[in-house]
Amino acid sequence: MPIFDLHCDTLYECLKQGKKLKTNDLDLSFDRLAGYGRFCQVLAMWSDYRLDDDKAYERFFEARDMLRRQLDEINDVKLVTNANELGDAFSSGNNAVFLAVEGGKLLGQDIKRLDALYDAGVRFLTLVWNGHCAIGGSHDNDDGLTDFGREVVGRCLSLGIIPDVSHASDRMIDETLEICESAGKVCVATHSNSRAVCDHRRNLTDNRFRRISSLGGIVGVSLAPQHLTSDENCTVDDVVRHIDHYMSLGGEDTVCLGCDLDGVGRLPDGISGVQDLTKIAEKLAQINYTDSLVEKIFYANARNFIFHWIQPDLSAII
Repeated sequence: MPIFDLHCDTLYECLKQGKKLKTNDLDLSFDRLAGYGRFCQVLAMWSDYRLDDDKAYERFFEARDMLRRQLDEINDVKLVTNANELGDAFSSGNNAVFLAVEGGKLLGQDIKRLDALYDAGVRFLTLVWNGHCAIGGSHDNDDGLTDFGREVVGRCLSLGIIPDVSHASDRMIDETLEICESAGKVCVATHSNSRAVCDHRRNLTDNRFRRISSLGGIVGVSLAPQHLTSDENCTVDDVVRHIDHYMSLGGEDTVCLGCDLDGVGRLPDGISGVQDLTKIAEKLAQINYTDSLVEKIFYANARNFIFHWIQPDLSAII
């Protein structure tokens, strides 16, 4: 079964630790993803809050350059930026990665940096991480979008960068949704679980899930134990509960994987890395999810989103 995961921090960890994306001892590697037959992975570069804005911006380009060098050595994994490139990669027997940024801190207050990120291949921007940045507030406070944050969301929609509301405060999520709804555009939550299942401010309320879904957005379920259950022990059953609840809200075309591998520290019992995500599929089958429905969650919903929303920019050739 193919796999399309919306969020991991493996790119950041490989840069920090000097490791290879193809083969490593981290939660995720291309070699292990290849066990699924076909894969597309969104690689997020974390905007490290411990760095000043300029240094965080520089670190992104260090990671992008490292990614390009490593992909040149691999040959069968392609960095893609739109639906056509994804289709070309798959039709030629290759796998694919998209590039994302987690946390808008690296923008400082310079909107031109967003254009540079787009030109560098970024197609998803997680607006905030923890705390507060020039864009606005995260789940650990009640701040909404700043004036600059509204400008960033609007510019993302104009450029073709998908705003990601994972980590955002409730107020920021609502304000981002309002902008997208008014513009007829979309946002996503690449790695956000259900607050109805686990009452954590980092998780999405049912209403916000439905609003993302109604726009045509997608929501990735993460493996962060603290966002899956309030119990000390966390298992694959907890992951399935979040998926199943989202499905009960009409999420058949919305629910995806956004595992946050190499970003969560501890993983649920029974999952030691990307190779074990099959255990989620097995649990879903045990509660009568069909093969086609499991494939939508693991792959097709994210692929279909790309084909609908991330089209090539034709302005340069018109």
